Amino acid sequence: MARSTGLSQIVAGGSGRLTITKKLVLWSVLVVQLGFIGCIWLLQMNRSQLLQQTSVSTDSDSGRVHFVGNARNSKFNKDQRRGLHCVHRENVNRYQQDFYQMKADKFNRSADYAMPAYVDLELAPALWCYQEGTLNETSAQRNDRDYLMAQPQCLCDSGWHGRDCGQPEIIWRALMTHSRASKRGGYEAPLKLHEASATSVKRLYYMLNLGDWEHINLELLHLQLRTLIEVVDFFLIYYYVRDSRNHLIGRQVERNLNSMLSSNYVLYKCKGLGHVNCSGAAAYGHFRHQLWTLCSVQVQATDLILYGDRETVFSPAALKYLKYYASDVLPLRFRLKHNIYGFYWQHPKRTRLSGVISSLVHMHSAQMDPQRLERQAIYTLGDLNHYGGWSCEFCMSSEQIVHMLQTSSVDSGSIPVRLPNKTRSARIDANYVQKLMGTGVYLDGSTELLRLRQQSEKYFAPDTAILHSSQFGQLLYNMYDVNVLDDVQEDED
Repeated sequence: MARSTGLSQIVAGGSGRLTITKKLVLWSVLVVQLGFIGCIWLLQMNRSQLLQQTSVSTDSDSGRVHFVGNARNSKFNKDQRRGLHCVHRENVNRYQQDFYQMKADKFNRSADYAMPAYVDLELAPALWCYQEGTLNETSAQRNDRDYLMAQPQCLCDSGWHGRDCGQPEIIWRALMTHSRASKRGGYEAPLKLHEASATSVKRLYYMLNLGDWEHINLELLHLQLRTLIEVVDFFLIYYYVRDSRNHLIGRQVERNLNSMLSSNYVLYKCKGLGHVNCSGAAAYGHFRHQLWTLCSVQVQATDLILYGDRETVFSPAALKYLKYYASDVLPLRFRLKHNIYGFYWQHPKRTRLSGVISSLVHMHSAQMDPQRLERQAIYTLGDLNHYGGWSCEFCMSSEQIVHMLQTSSVDSGSIPVRLPNKTRSARIDANYVQKLMGTGVYLDGSTELLRLRQQSEKYFAPDTAILHSSQFGQLLYNMYDVNVLDDVQEDED
């Protein structure tokens, strides 16, 4: 009996030691695994920091674009390297630059506006003025204002409205027009507005359809991008090349955009015969995927999508207003000033409807297709005297126009053209197009265009083009007009 008891105690002691040994081994394996995982994590953190430092130093040296490549035309590792340069340099936090706060001084020393001494300044609400739409008041103007009869407000420049002078003329007129139409027909207002603040700004994505790269005027493209460089957060640019075997075109596009842009953009070259996959829906799906995988940007329902073609230059004032003040934007089409050959000729119909802007939440009803969204838009931004931008048709060299006419039969739309004469040898060449450009006649040979002069035209051209006239001279001056020297002389005077 005693012997069996001792044996059982020995067996129990041995099993206990075995259990402890197993626990120690398991804990040792767990500790080793954790240490191994920790080492890998530290190595990855160190590598990402080095890459980020390299990216920042490269960006500070170049001061230019952060490029996101086309994932479908390159390998995954190459896309990852390009994605590392997608540093967020967005315009969503420009509130401090675009607005300034009016400050009241109790003793009226260096005050932005005067207030009676008995007014409690701590209870007075802060007033932020939109800098672009506000005039600098003189001391006499401040003292003449009666603040007991009305609340303090910013002194608006011509063409600007609202208490903070943040409402441009085009928006002011659109709000009045749509408000009356909504009351009469019971329609929903196209804009839901709120007070501008630094915390309520959303992103603006500009989706630019360039079409055939051979028909692009690089000068006009540069103007399109430069005009909105401080408003747009991401440029989503897509195009196609008629000869898919020409790989040099893609590199040329990248070089040109690198020299033009100083903010984020995504570039997409359509593939396939007949560029059938170059639809707005296919391009938008590609852009959303690239923004998330390479830029870690998740589009929000309140963000804005702007869609336009290679002929359109949008006015930045209205776009800025929508970013700051609109919580929801129903699809709005733009009424644009219709220019021909350059900003010096205008079509007799004066305007055309092109382009659309909307909150991204409304893309679902258009099946994620911005072109369908444009067709569904029932509201308009702009009128016959105040435009939402410029549509510059055939604003390219005479040689490019001839090449476009030669290939127009392949495209979906045909261009009405009238031959110089009815003989068999009649043909359209660069000299004939230059004659039309000089005399102000449309390509149909019968429509006479309206001559425009910068001195007498309020919306002659985008401010960017006028401020940098030496870079956009082809669009501003008609070099084939016999009176062009007189126009240039008038501008210099």
